Amino acid sequence: MQAFSDLADQYKESMDFAAVYIAEAHPLEFNAIKQATTCSERMQTAEDMKSDCNLKFPILVDMMDNSVSLRYAAFPERLYVVLDGTVVYAGGAGPFFYSIKELEGFIQNYTSNI
Repeated sequence: MQAFSDLADQYKESMDFAAVYIAEAHPLEFNAIKQATTCSERMQTAEDMKSDCNLKFPILVDMMDNSVSLRYAAFPERLYVVLDGTVVYAGGAGPFFYSIKELEGFIQNYTSNI
């Protein structure tokens, strides 16, 4: 999350950044985070993550039906750029095809053309 946060800070004047908190990919790993069973629990976990990681961008929260995660094939993690309601960049599914560097290249190309 730190690399994404750094990227958001670097390009905050050019675009808005947000994260969508979806179902926990590693519930109870290291006894740190349990899988939320209510929307309130999921929202609290997202808020805790924002605070613990000192994130400066909004954290949106998927509903308990996981509709955003399912629609965007986001589980366990994925990067997207949305421009005027249209997906203009869809990164690979994490963790193996999740690439902050690839996203940064897209952003650099995009910002050099505006």
